[in-house]
Amino acid sequence: MSTAPDLAGLLERAVTGTADDGGAEDRTRTRILDAALEEGASVGVGRMTMEDVVRRSGLGRMTVYRRFSRRDELVEALVVREVQRFLHTVAEGLAAGETPEDRVAAAFVASMRFVRSHPLLRRVATTEPGSVLETAAAQDRLVLRMGTDFIAAQLRRARPDDDDRALHRTADLVARLYLTFLAMPPEDPDPRDDTALDAYAREVLMPLLLV
Repeated sequence: MSTAPDLAGLLERAVTGTADDGGAEDRTRTRILDAALEEGASVGVGRMTMEDVVRRSGLGRMTVYRRFSRRDELVEALVVREVQRFLHTVAEGLAAGETPEDRVAAAFVASMRFVRSHPLLRRVATTEPGSVLETAAAQDRLVLRMGTDFIAAQLRRARPDDDDRALHRTADLVARLYLTFLAMPPEDPDPRDDTALDAYAREVLMPLLLV
């Protein structure tokens, strides 16, 4: 297993939108990860192979293997990148509202829109729902930790006088709740209905996040 990424750095980049410098190395890495995303959405991450990604990327085999020597390393990098994109979407939602209630609702609706439009997550929701929880449990619970730390950071801004341990527990609960939304989409609220999602955020999430 590759070394876990610096979560603090990842979260900071997710919130600020800091991008890589766009050099040739970064463009090549992006091309490989884009190919992995497309291949995973097509056949499922479990069936994706390094050779599939090489073929879809249009790059040389050695070019791909120099960046990612093992399939697990490639999958982890893809997961981290897509979680960063997701957290950036949530951060933009949090910045959109005028009141705390508006910000929570906007962030929740934006996050569900992201899921609806994401090719791999669409496949997962319909054909491989269990893989969401498997991914969250793998690699030292990387996805859950990133989500929990991100939510905890937002809570500290809104509730600076609260006990840090209590905030982290609340953040962990909300992150786990969201993972179940992905693994087992509810009938109520309808994940495709932004109005229903907005109401759910205000009625259910608000008491958890802004007590």
